[in-house]
Amino acid sequence: MRWFRHIASAFLLTLAFVFASMLVTEPQTQAATSCESLNGLTVIGFGTITSATRITAPFQTPASSGSALITVSAAFPFCKVTASIKPTSDSDVQMEIWMPEGTNWNSKFLGVGNGALTGAIWHTSMVRPLQAGYAVANSNLGHNATSANWALGHPEKVIDYAHRGDHVTAEASKAIINIYYGGGLEHSYFHGCSNGGHQALMEAQRYPADYDAIIAGAPWNQWVHQNIEFISRAIALEALLPTKRAMITAAVNAQCGGQDGGVATDGYLNAPQRCTFKPKSLLCAGANGPDCLTEAEVEAVEKVYQGPVNPETELSLFPGFERGSEFGWSGFGGFSNNLFQNMIFGEPTFDFHNFNFSSDTDRFDALFGDLINSASPDLSAFRQRGGKLLLWHGWTDTTLEPRSTVNYYNSLVAVTGNGLSLDDLDDQGHRGDLVSDRRGSLERAQRFVRLFMAPGVNHCGGGLGPNSSFAYTLGNAVGSLDADHDILAALDRWVEDGIAPDQFIASHFTAGVADKTRPVCAYPKLAVYKGEGLNPNIPTSWACVNDWDQFNMDYTQVLENIRYAVKTDNFFSLPNGGRPPTIGER
Repeated sequence: MRWFRHIASAFLLTLAFVFASMLVTEPQTQAATSCESLNGLTVIGFGTITSATRITAPFQTPASSGSALITVSAAFPFCKVTASIKPTSDSDVQMEIWMPEGTNWNSKFLGVGNGALTGAIWHTSMVRPLQAGYAVANSNLGHNATSANWALGHPEKVIDYAHRGDHVTAEASKAIINIYYGGGLEHSYFHGCSNGGHQALMEAQRYPADYDAIIAGAPWNQWVHQNIEFISRAIALEALLPTKRAMITAAVNAQCGGQDGGVATDGYLNAPQRCTFKPKSLLCAGANGPDCLTEAEVEAVEKVYQGPVNPETELSLFPGFERGSEFGWSGFGGFSNNLFQNMIFGEPTFDFHNFNFSSDTDRFDALFGDLINSASPDLSAFRQRGGKLLLWHGWTDTTLEPRSTVNYYNSLVAVTGNGLSLDDLDDQGHRGDLVSDRRGSLERAQRFVRLFMAPGVNHCGGGLGPNSSFAYTLGNAVGSLDADHDILAALDRWVEDGIAPDQFIASHFTAGVADKTRPVCAYPKLAVYKGEGLNPNIPTSWACVNDWDQFNMDYTQVLENIRYAVKTDNFFSLPNGGRPPTIGER
């Protein structure tokens, strides 16, 4: 069967990577050594430690490429190691690992992700894990530029960015940990958001032996089609005045706020999928003005809600944004031009306005789909070795569409949870449509993967909604770090004690003071306000309730997407690719 052949070949490829990893990892028999003596050592055959320094006092370092300095307080001494890893002659993955000294180490390793096209070590993501006792590592993914200028003519560097850089960083980190501590590593975790979420899912799919458990936030995992959405969005937004975006969000909240189990005065939607706001309701009755939309602006908003569509097949290429996110919409035209000129098509005159959403999509899929997408619904190898995965996304994300993460999760439910194959589908695709089958698949999937959709939370944190549970950068360095409040601690408890998280008690902070504390529930549950005069800013005023109607709609859409992929042998479209709602329908 085509579907089985696809999964089988992916599984064999995974086993090959796992076996290769076993060959290059240092044996766990060495004695502990001092920090300074690590300098100059070779690890995993093609990595060289370039510095090793014992840190005992606060120091300053860039948060990431081109960013302001941050201060790393030395709450306890740690060993700061830099290394250069060169898996090919055109590779140079620069990495750092910070290792707590002595009993301050919790016997665990955490790899952290980057953002966008990276080009730097993200120190801002390493501080909190270090202070929690983890040996923590990150890399520049093989280049030192935040644009795509490094990629043209360097296919090996593109591979390092796509997936290999994280893998060799994981291998080198474990080798360095073994040398420094003399063994004792108990568990390895990964935590990333945005491109870091893409990295996280790439690790689970291509290198399932690298990490025992993984957090993927707002993942850029359908990398190819998300870039197509960037182009579609940039073109649409050229017709919408930026000053009107907040006005649209206010109108959305006025119509739908408090009608979705939330609180009307929050300023964001609790369940934006339920909102049926029509931008035509803001159509100017007469002259254009700041509180209404022209016909061209109405069409632009509808196109952003819908997302890009292949004009020939009329199939969705990627979901659009949710209602209530308009305030932060922005175009990525310049980014797209740079990316396509230097990394994707290699055409110096590429202009995103000329992108063909049919032929250029096929071309883009063929060039990059297998290389860089981390959207495979088959995580059977990761699950079979006991891996745990936590997905999360903020509903008011204005960079990467949250519905894509819901779609990806449901593709995991259908495939890894249910073992879906071509034989499961007749011409109409009726197999697996029963609610009982769906819930059984969901239950099996939830044994290794959970999804948390956070109302009012922006891209990788921030926003008006409770967001502290998902913080891993210094920009969100507030909130409790126990397993009921913090996603990394919850992941650790799931691995150590077998307790899967059903909810997080998250807070929104203003000037360091929690002013909104509520549960964020595991999908398909939704936190619903109990009302009756209760204080909405304390968690006991809310209950996690299964939203089976929404789950059935979400799952039906993903089944349609999978049917299309199976029938056409086009897996690049997953987890999206079904028929989208028409303009103005959703």
